[in-house]
Amino acid sequence: MMTLMFNLVQFVWWTCKMRRTGTLWEVHGPTMITLLSAILVNIQPIWILVIGSWKLCCGDCANMGVEEKYCPASGMSYPPWAGENVRPCTFGGNVFWDKSYCTGTQYPIFPVQWQGWMVQVFCTWGGYILMFIGVFQATQLHVKLAKKWRGIRGAR
Repeated sequence: MMTLMFNLVQFVWWTCKMRRTGTLWEVHGPTMITLLSAILVNIQPIWILVIGSWKLCCGDCANMGVEEKYCPASGMSYPPWAGENVRPCTFGGNVFWDKSYCTGTQYPIFPVQWQGWMVQVFCTWGGYILMFIGVFQATQLHVKLAKKWRGIRGAR
């Protein structure tokens, strides 16, 4: 995803550089919009990668492989890393999923926590909307489609 989105930013940058004139914003406004979209679209996948890589899903000690004698007062812990007995936490799950997903018996497709939905809606979906706006502005696709539409409608 990161490679695809940043290659799209390069495409928009070169397209704007070759076809536009004026101030920096007039030339590269679509590039900035597409760059912002690339950053927003990549927030959720990178965050999920970090959660999975560092085992950042907080659950009941018994489900996380933490011995009862090392279990913190909250009764919850992250899964232990090699050589560690406990990594205490105070809430269940993580920003995307609740603690029922920490055991690996359920496969998460969509977030179940409200914070995860906010990240998905505003970052991922908002990023894709900005991507379409930036590409349309850079390629003048909306102008080309309107011209074609007028040509089709006027031909009757």
